[in-house]
Amino acid sequence: MRTVAPTPQTGRHVVVLHVGAMKTGTTYLQGKAYANEDALSAAGVDMAGRRWGEQVWGVQELLGMGRTDPELAKRNAGAWDRLAEKMRTATHRVSLLTMEFLAFADRRQAQHAVETLEGCDVRVVLTVRDTAAVVPALWQTTVTSGGTTPWPRFRAAFRLATRGRGRGAAVLSRLGASSALRFEEAVNIARMLDVWTSVLPPEQVHVVVVPGPDAPRDRLWRLFCEVLEIDPDVADAEGDNPNESLGYASAELVRRVNAAIEVEHMRHQAVVKNDLGHHTLGNRRGIEERARLDRPTLRAALRWNDTVRRAIRRSGVVVHGDLADLPVEPLPGHSVEDRHVTPSDDEILEAAAAGLARLVRLTRRRTKRLMRPARAREFRQALADQVVGAEGWADAEDPVGAAVADLVVYSRGLIELRDVRDRRKRQEQREARRRRREAKKSASSRRVE
Repeated sequence: MRTVAPTPQTGRHVVVLHVGAMKTGTTYLQGKAYANEDALSAAGVDMAGRRWGEQVWGVQELLGMGRTDPELAKRNAGAWDRLAEKMRTATHRVSLLTMEFLAFADRRQAQHAVETLEGCDVRVVLTVRDTAAVVPALWQTTVTSGGTTPWPRFRAAFRLATRGRGRGAAVLSRLGASSALRFEEAVNIARMLDVWTSVLPPEQVHVVVVPGPDAPRDRLWRLFCEVLEIDPDVADAEGDNPNESLGYASAELVRRVNAAIEVEHMRHQAVVKNDLGHHTLGNRRGIEERARLDRPTLRAALRWNDTVRRAIRRSGVVVHGDLADLPVEPLPGHSVEDRHVTPSDDEILEAAAAGLARLVRLTRRRTKRLMRPARAREFRQALADQVVGAEGWADAEDPVGAAVADLVVYSRGLIELRDVRDRRKRQEQREARRRRREAKKSASSRRVE
């Protein structure tokens, strides 16, 4: 293991690949970087891609994600090569790509990424965090991304997957936890280190240890800037995408909505993940209990921290921060339960009422923008006729089931409205192309005359 040390100065353009891992402050770092894009540019750091979405598309193509989805495949075609070309030809001292899906890369994919950046000084950054904090955060991510695995089952899957002997993937599959976003790839730091040190020397691979909860809020950013070799104080703006976690009742509600709705992933993500989840139920985090580890899962998480520590030391990579922030003994901040308590119906219904009110407001707003008044009223009335409404849930045979059904109705309605919007955009784009062709043809005719 190396502590903070200068990265070899080659005089070449530096490309920093922040590869994850998931749930290790990546959203905070991404938000901070993009909120200070101009200041970073002045300091010599260029963000790869005009917007973060271009980084996502490029990484998805690199990893072969979305190949079976025609829409995703079309959108991502050539995205990595375009991104790599931009990084290779950048005039800034450093190009920064931060996309946690790169944590899923295997050796072949990592090798391809480095080869397409030939001529650059490539540095990889891996952020790592106390596993006891990662496990509940990862469960929530699987839920907001469409997963249906209950929290107790997810905890059991983690314990079994971290016992080794190569059984993790099979165990997760049998437990129905396939929605765990390639679970082992998300937490197996040793595998990630093995992948990236197989294609880069260890002095070009950096581990940033996420500070504990008592550290100053900007401590992670300051550690990250050690890799970028810039003054962290040049970035004084905060990001506007905190990716707030959900309370247990809200996460359980979203999980049940996922089980009742069947739509393509991208369409689900726009409405259930964002409109219902992060942008609505995320606001309830301060008034809801969190999903907690049980003691066996905490013990497994602490053992995993020890595994991560040993892998980091063994790898010889550059370390920023303190490995003590990967504790191997219980800390006062570790929230555990001795007896599992599922959110009550009342707690779930309270979250559902907030969610339904928000979806109804969004439906009204979007129908007004996308439809003629008569059609908008007809659309809204058709949805209203299918629901019980929050005031009627208590009288239903299954109050929570009724609430979930109502949320599914409005989620589907909002997905349909997004389809209307997308069709309109495509039509406008076709019309714009037609006008450009006609203008070009007209200009050509005038020149001939």
